[in-house]
Parts: sequence; structure tokens; C-alpha cells
Amino acid sequence: MAIAMMLMTGMSSAQSRLNKSMSYGAGLRVGLGSMMQKSEGEASDRTKGFDGAVEGVFTYYFPQHKTKLPLFGFRTGLSLGFRQNSLTMDNIDLTYQAADAQGNSITYHATAEDVKETDLQLALELPVMFSAYYNRIFGNLGLRMGIPVMSRYKQVMSNPTLTATYDEFDVTIYGERVTGRVSSDDNKKKAKLDASSFNLCLSFEAGYTFNVLGNKLQAGMYLDYGLVDNFKGKGDNFTDADPAAIDGASSTPATVIVHSLTDSYVSNVGIFCMGIRGVYVWSYPKQQGSSSSSSRKGRSKVRRGGTRW
Repeated sequence: MAIAMMLMTGMSSAQSRLNKSMSYGAGLRVGLGSMMQKSEGEASDRTKGFDGAVEGVFTYYFPQHKTKLPLFGFRTGLSLGFRQNSLTMDNIDLTYQAADAQGNSITYHATAEDVKETDLQLALELPVMFSAYYNRIFGNLGLRMGIPVMSRYKQVMSNPTLTATYDEFDVTIYGERVTGRVSSDDNKKKAKLDASSFNLCLSFEAGYTFNVLGNKLQAGMYLDYGLVDNFKGKGDNFTDADPAAIDGASSTPATVIVHSLTDSYVSNVGIFCMGIRGVYVWSYPKQQGSSSSSSRKGRSKVRRGGTRW
């Protein structure tokens, strides 16, 4: 019986220490960022985007009984992250070659005042980070892995035109019927962005811990930097056309496909974000010191160690 009671007491004590070393939390992050790392060709006027996430956090700290040493451990969890980035291209003037079904060579000339594109991505994120805590100050450093569940773009073109010149006949055709010119009613487009199926970032988080409603609130900053190219490939042209035959008997217009600016003119797509984050934490760990009492000259003295909150 005595042995059983000792084992139960030891297990209870171990469980208590374990609970004090683990914490769970939920929070938000929001900041500025960009999905672009490197562009080429005609792409210009890159603007800053937005980054945000809803986070579920789990942190474990290894037991530390020394009173003046920091706690060390790891942080993980699951987040749903959102990123948005914009890209603008001005004064579009593109020429490329194609051929119709009869083999006639056609030179297409596409113009537009500007094209404005917004790239959006929604991803499930899994952080694996080294964590440290001391005197209410925390820091996390590690990797944030992401699996995109949605990658799309929205695009608006201003005054687009497209002409077709049949080189062998020296004939230039204007008009939507043959050239498939994008009309004012068709100048907005939403489609899937050709993004990769995996993101990997180097991530850093730091901040301060506050007492809020009997638990803890971690408030601070974060920084994410992409380590892998978040891009499958890039298109050959910003616009493509499926030519129609030159003979007037054909009533089928050419089909014009307008690609994503990112697909056409960006050679690398990554992640660079920074901002603020807050996490409300339950069962926050505490540094525990030793405690003992002894009687000296009729007085009792108790020594206590650990971090005060």
C-alpha cells in the first residue's frame, strides 16, 4: 500500500510538472509583406501586400529548477494563413508570332494602358520552432511550413486592343470578330495562380507576456522569409491567341487568353512578411525553484525560487 501511494504521488507530481511545462494558445497575426522576390521583363510598380493568420499554438518547455536561468523548449501548432500581393504593368505593347490552321503566319500586336493584378493565397501552416522564455520575454526561431489550399489572381485591364497582321498578304485586321480583341466587358478576370504546393519560411517571433484575465497574453512581432521558390513555372507570353482563318467565310473569332502577370513576368515567387501578433495562452509554464523550511531559534524560514508573474 505504501509503495502504491508513493508511486501515485510521484506520478501526480510528474504530471503537475508536465502541465506547468506545456501551454496552449490561440491568436492572430497581421502584417505587411510580399509574395514577390524577383521580377523580370516588363513587370513594374510592385506594391506591398498583406499577411495574416488565425493561429493555434502549442508550446513545451523543458523543466528548469534553477531560479535565474531561462526556459527552453519548442513551439508548434496549426494556422490558417492569408497573403495578398499586387503587381502592376503599365503601357503594354507586345508582339508575337502565331499561325492559323492553314499555316498562314500571323503577327499579333497586343496593347493596353495598364494591367493591375492581385495575387491571393490561403495556406495551412505548421511551425516547428525553438522557443525560449525568461522574465516574461519570449523568443521563437525555426521553420514555418505551408500547404496552399487556394492560389488565385484577380486582374483588371485598361483599354486593351489586339490586331492581327497576316504577313504573307500584308493585311492587318482590326476588330473583335477575327482578332478576338478583349472588349470592355471582358477586361476583368479571375483565375488560378500557378503556385507551388509547398511553402517553407524561416520564421522569427519575439515579444512580451502580460497577465490578462487569469491567463497570459503574448504580444510581439514576427518575421517570415521564404526559403523555397513558391512557383511552378512561368508563361511564355502575357497573351496568347488561337488564330482564326483569314477567309471571310469563317465566323469564328480568334480566342484570346490573357495570362497572369505573375505567371508571365516573375521569375521567383517567395514570401517576405513582418508584422504584429498576439496569442492568448492557457497553462503557461513557470520556472520552479526548490522550497524548504527549517526552524532556527524558534523561527521558520522558507526559501522560494522561480520567476514571479
